[in-house]
Amino acid sequence: MKTALFTLLLLLATTASAENDWSIRAAVGSASASDFDELYYFSGLNTSSLKTHIYGVEGGYRLAEDIFEWPIDIYVKGGLNYFDENGHQANFFEGTLYVKFYVKLNAFENQLRFGIAEGVSYAGRSPYVEKLEAEEEGDNVSKLLNYMEITFDIDLGRLTGYPSLKETYFGYMIKHRSGVQGYYGGVSDGGSNYNALYIETNF
Repeated sequence: MKTALFTLLLLLATTASAENDWSIRAAVGSASASDFDELYYFSGLNTSSLKTHIYGVEGGYRLAEDIFEWPIDIYVKGGLNYFDENGHQANFFEGTLYVKFYVKLNAFENQLRFGIAEGVSYAGRSPYVEKLEAEEEGDNVSKLLNYMEITFDIDLGRLTGYPSLKETYFGYMIKHRSGVQGYYGGVSDGGSNYNALYIETNF
């Protein structure tokens, strides 16, 4: 499944024209045993012993480019993610809707991007990793939670010298669901984190 997603996206990238504002991303990831802050400080990169995974496709539209003449782009994005629960419970889908900011850095004859997103996530059921954490901490679970992600990626076109891959990016993502201290569904401390790799392209 993940091979098909990445192949489809690469085919799209080779036929896409640059300077366009639509984007599409294919991602694959695994649940982490670490808290969100451990991940973004790179001190907790690991895989949960539950071995649950996500596969997702997300699309977006660039609302603004280089705002205030700063190297910052703003996108609105949404997507569909499939949660493989590895037999712990039934698999399910999740929908996301969010706004994302990209900070662009031109260095080493390439473009590096740091992205941060904020929005909402609605899952067909609560992920098993969230249920376990809620049981351990006496917390609640909710299908609807706050959604955040942090990404780091690099332009494959500039890296490989292949012009048709310009604005096609390979990157690492931290995918996060939480209740924002009880604001969503009374979830105070629970949630889930996933490490993921992705390919994203503009078209």
